[in-house]
Amino acid sequence: MIDNSRVVLEDGIEYIVVDKIRYSHFSYVYLANANDEDDICVRKEILENGDCLLVGLSSDEEVENALKLYVEKNQEEE
Repeated sequence: MIDNSRVVLEDGIEYIVVDKIRYSHFSYVYLANANDEDDICVRKEILENGDCLLVGLSSDEEVENALKLYVEKNQEEE
């Protein structure tokens, strides 16, 4: 599990973990660029060979699902 509040992705850019939502057998991790508030991304946290990895989403449908989960979760908190 990734518990860090900051992550450096493959592009060398540091992102802040703003949320994490468990879904199915993995979690979606929602990230914001530490130096550019307009740069956000979502990664999937998976367990592979005993290691936790952040991987990109596989389709537009998966992106839509991850964003829908984020909106639903955060609407409930208001």
